[in-house]
Amino acid sequence: MILRQKSAFDGFTYEFVDERRATVLGGFRYAWFSQAKNARLRIHSEKDAAKGDIHMTLNGQGWRVRHLYLSRGHLSDIRYTLESDHDTIHAVVDVLGKSAGQRLPRIVMTQPISVELGTASGWLKKSYAITDSATRRPMGRIREPSAITLKRELVIELPGVEPPFAAFLGIVALIVRY
Repeated sequence: MILRQKSAFDGFTYEFVDERRATVLGGFRYAWFSQAKNARLRIHSEKDAAKGDIHMTLNGQGWRVRHLYLSRGHLSDIRYTLESDHDTIHAVVDVLGKSAGQRLPRIVMTQPISVELGTASGWLKKSYAITDSATRRPMGRIREPSAITLKRELVIELPGVEPPFAAFLGIVALIVRY
């Protein structure tokens, strides 16, 4: 699956396409002002809270990407959740900023599978390895297909994982690593 920016002039709207770039599978749009579930200062009221979420569609199904702070500080730990429209959590990714010896936060998916997204290898084209958290065995990767583009594009290679979960990990990689 490929996650690509829809327009070179709009950095907030993305779409998911198949490997041949022929079929649009879905998409997502960043919220104008993202609001954490446990935000201290609420921009959106309780009934309008969905305006602070990322809304994703994939294969005709609607999803919401939400976040909350696990800890606050100079480097906050953040949890991203993939939820259905009925607030059921289907996937969880933690972005852990207080990791000793690392300059970038750790990105760890804990539900439905336990994997970690590595830091970028390569200088012109970024490639992020996805490894099993328990065995450290490679499971896939998220990579840029070319060095110079007008629109951001990430190829999500995560065989054996349901497309919504792979797409969700791609969105978090885009948010945290770019």
